[in-house]
Parts: sequence; C-alpha cells; structure tokens
Amino acid sequence: MKRLALILFVTLTSLVARAEQGPRPIFVKATCDGKSPSTLLSSFKEAISTSQKYQVVPTLDDNGRMDVVIVVEMSCVERNNIVAVASAYGLAKCFGPKNCHSTLDGTSLSALLCDPNGEAVCGRELFKGLEYYLANSQTHLKVY
Repeated sequence: MKRLALILFVTLTSLVARAEQGPRPIFVKATCDGKSPSTLLSSFKEAISTSQKYQVVPTLDDNGRMDVVIVVEMSCVERNNIVAVASAYGLAKCFGPKNCHSTLDGTSLSALLCDPNGEAVCGRELFKGLEYYLANSQTHLKVY
C-alpha cells in the first residue's frame, strides 16, 4: 500500500510540475514576404498559439526567462500563385541577453508546396509536422 501511495505521489508531482511549466516556447524565424506567404506564416503561428502545449515567443531568450526555446527557421517563396516553404527545427538557449546559442537538426529539414488559396491549410499542416517531429524525434539536440 505504501508503494502504491509513493508511485501515485511521484506521478502526480510530475504532472503538476509539467502543468506549472506551461506551454513550451517557440521562436519562429521566417522569411515569408508577400500576401500568400504571410497568410501561411500567420496560420502557422495561430496554430501554435491555439495549442495549449506551445506558445510563440518574440525573442530567443523567451522574454528574459532564459528557457530552452524550440526554434523554427522557415523560408517561403511564391511563384505563379503557389507557395513553397522550407522549414527546419532546433533548440536555442540564452545565457544572457546577448549570449544565445542555437542548434538546428538537419534531419528536420522539410519542404511543402501549397495550392493557390490553400495557405491557411498549409500553415496548419506545418504545425502538425512540427508536433510530429517534437513527439517522434530520435535526435536529442544539445545547445552549446
């Protein structure tokens, strides 16, 4: 009975600790100029903000919290009403306001073509790809 109580205590403590941490910060560095690429980027950021697991942060230092931040680097190009987007994921950690280090995982590099007028859907698909990567990545990035 004591063993069961201890297991229950440890499990609940870890769940409470995770809940107190709140959503994980994501910094998006993107070059997505133009109407359609901007729509795609807005949709991606909205999907992050709508989720309860993640939040978009404006700086690598997570507004001075100095947490480990998930980094998304993205580049969008539009031609003939079709948007192509390349993205890669990584981690960053700041040790001071101007002392940040980041690492990108080259295996996370992906490309996506978006149908005309489908940019909002593509933004949500990019978020699903990020979630899949974070949940299933066998690579353990280190930030130096």
